[in-house]
Amino acid sequence: MSEQTADRTRESDADAQSVATTATDTTDTTLGSLSEDATETAEESSGSYVSVRALIVAFVAVGAGMTLGSLIPMIPFTAFAGIPIGSFLHGLLDRERRYVETAVAGGVLAGLAVVTSLLPQVLAGLDGTRLFAIAAAVGLVLAVVGHYFGRDLRDGLTREL
Repeated sequence: MSEQTADRTRESDADAQSVATTATDTTDTTLGSLSEDATETAEESSGSYVSVRALIVAFVAVGAGMTLGSLIPMIPFTAFAGIPIGSFLHGLLDRERRYVETAVAGGVLAGLAVVTSLLPQVLAGLDGTRLFAIAAAVGLVLAVVGHYFGRDLRDGLTREL
């Protein structure tokens, strides 16, 4: 009888050790995956509002659109037609919504384009600050609208039927 009790004790000790090992492995795996998830979430949330890389891409896209728009001769302010084109392409090609970056790029580049194109008048006494603000507001709106339509087309193209 004592042999049977000893066998049961060994078996129960082995089962307990097996369960403890399994629980430890599961806990380690769970904690490992939780820490990986937390790290990924922290990395994603650290740059979720404004990304410098996306801002640079937005400046390049909107600047390229403005350059293409300004190639139309004899029509003033055709560079402004390129702002929604560049931001449309940025919205179409980017995986994430980048409205802030695109708006900043459109506003700054539009303001600079107007001020630099009217630089002699600004130096002669025209209020450059007000001119920059008006052009920046127009560029901001054009950039956001273009980005919105680019995101909308991307959503339509990538959605399953």
